[in-house]
Amino acid sequence: MTRIKTLIFVVFILIGQLSYSQNPILRDSEPGFLYVCDPSAEVFNGKVYLYCSHDQPDAVNYESMKDYEILESSDLVNWINHGVVLDPQLDPGFEYAHSNMNAPDAAYKDGWYYWYFPCDITEVGVAKSRTPVGPWESAVNTEITKIFDPTVFVDDDGQAYIYGNDHWVDIGEPGRFMMGAKLKDNMVELEGPWVRLTKEDVNEAVHVFKRNGIYYFNARVGKETKYWMADSPLPQYAELKGVLAPDSPQSPNHVSAIEFNNEWYLFYHRGDVNNGSGCKRSAWQITGRANKIVVKYI
Repeated sequence: MTRIKTLIFVVFILIGQLSYSQNPILRDSEPGFLYVCDPSAEVFNGKVYLYCSHDQPDAVNYESMKDYEILESSDLVNWINHGVVLDPQLDPGFEYAHSNMNAPDAAYKDGWYYWYFPCDITEVGVAKSRTPVGPWESAVNTEITKIFDPTVFVDDDGQAYIYGNDHWVDIGEPGRFMMGAKLKDNMVELEGPWVRLTKEDVNEAVHVFKRNGIYYFNARVGKETKYWMADSPLPQYAELKGVLAPDSPQSPNHVSAIEFNNEWYLFYHRGDVNNGSGCKRSAWQITGRANKIVVKYI
């Protein structure tokens, strides 16, 4: 693990300031406003896309979450709100998906964009499209696996991996650990078993990215988002390094991080804006300087 220890400056410093960018990304005073949460950030074709779940305006819990939205930006200041673009309960081809549409993620491979979304809490469905924003069609006729809060990472060599945690469904040992598995080239089947990646329990909101040959894993643990580092995409086990972000205001935290135009950005949601609540959340972004993400919620 020597290689990792030389990088303990990390990309995350938990002091600092908020970015210059518009926050919250969507405002309830603007046309087309929707509560967007669980923002999964991806960079495709020089633009940033947020693949988000959707809190209903009258929500009192998370059981009413039933569809998905996309936000798009070329500068992280001006955003296109594509609105609801995937509704598995109504769109044809997704008859296997019934309820509880929580945090999704997206990935690109071989001319297709794949959207991984949970349904019925732990079942993972997949949509696909030739563009980052749709139109979307079902890539499968049934769920591809069981995991909570699925997220997908495509490595530099083209190998794709799926991650999540078994908070709601035990995969292997009893507990609620961060889990990972290889995906086949078709992006809709597992190639091999799930692998436990952490010694520590995690609650939810797993996210993975790579920087300078090192793999970073983060997830919510209690009220905080913590992060781990490893020199492979399926380690046993990744090394816990510390706290990435504190509890999100009035909402359990859920973050994703990307590099865009040589700067690092962190996306999360919070419930204390737009007349919101813990069940009516809004996406937010933070920018970093000098290859550091600077996190402070104010």
